[in-house]
Amino acid sequence: MAKSSARNTVLHKSQHESDPLSDLRLVRRAIEARSITAAARAMAVSVSTVTRAVQRVEKSLGAALFVRSTRGVVTTEAGRQYGEHLARWLGEEDVLRAQLGAVRAAKKGALRVTVPVFVAERVLPAVIEAMCREHPEVALDVHASDDFRDLVTEGFDLALRMGPLPDSSLEARKLLSFRRVVCAAPSLLSTVGTPSHPTALAHLPCLHYGSGAGAAVWKLVHGSGEAVRVSVNRVFRSNNIALLCALAEQGVGFVRLPDWSVGDALRAGRLVRVLDAWSADTPNKLPTMYAVHPRDAGKAGLRAAFLQTLERVAGQRSR
Repeated sequence: MAKSSARNTVLHKSQHESDPLSDLRLVRRAIEARSITAAARAMAVSVSTVTRAVQRVEKSLGAALFVRSTRGVVTTEAGRQYGEHLARWLGEEDVLRAQLGAVRAAKKGALRVTVPVFVAERVLPAVIEAMCREHPEVALDVHASDDFRDLVTEGFDLALRMGPLPDSSLEARKLLSFRRVVCAAPSLLSTVGTPSHPTALAHLPCLHYGSGAGAAVWKLVHGSGEAVRVSVNRVFRSNNIALLCALAEQGVGFVRLPDWSVGDALRAGRLVRVLDAWSADTPNKLPTMYAVHPRDAGKAGLRAAFLQTLERVAGQRSR
């Protein structure tokens, strides 16, 4: 029995000393109980553990929290004030930890997501594989569409969207910024030549990302500050990035797309950047992808798990 009791004492001691807040919790209990012995009994530790905790806190504060006598301990004025502070601070700490624990526990259930087709095809396979491995209790329902879906009426918990975003009652979080680059297949360049100035694109086959009947205009800015707006007339238009990438690789036309969407093709040589001295985006106005969702606290844990995994996988792909 004595050996078992000793093991329990060592266990409680190690548990408390491993917690950086343990000293403060022990001191708070001692102040509230006005007794080190009562605090030790309530916290299931030895009297010496509470005594050492009090001594460490007193040393760090440079003030005595208790006056010791043969009849026990009495809280000093500093002890009273510090005890009130600990009651407030540790109370808030416990509430926050409980909330964070609830978020961690909420990482299970179903999450309905709508994302651009290209993201679904090129990025999400690795994200979903990681989610299934790390959060096996999360069920994902992914809808791939390049159109804006109504999250509320269609019951989506999260959407990935390219900015700028329209004003709405939805919550939005910036995920990543990127640059758009102009590129073409080597086969096309061997046929029509490599343009040396953006104005040449007005007379060359181009693939435009967008929808609607408006004019397809590409704005490009030179490193010197010269800005050019080019109406690309010989154009194929689509709001599907994957389709535009495939057509560009087949030599159908020049394309202006986010660098992350054509990165693999550029590295493999299926596409080649042109007009390198010109930029489609200024540094302070870079296109951005956002995570958009309804104000639904019940799905916060699920969204956090998905977005953390997405950002990690996207970061690995960009390196």
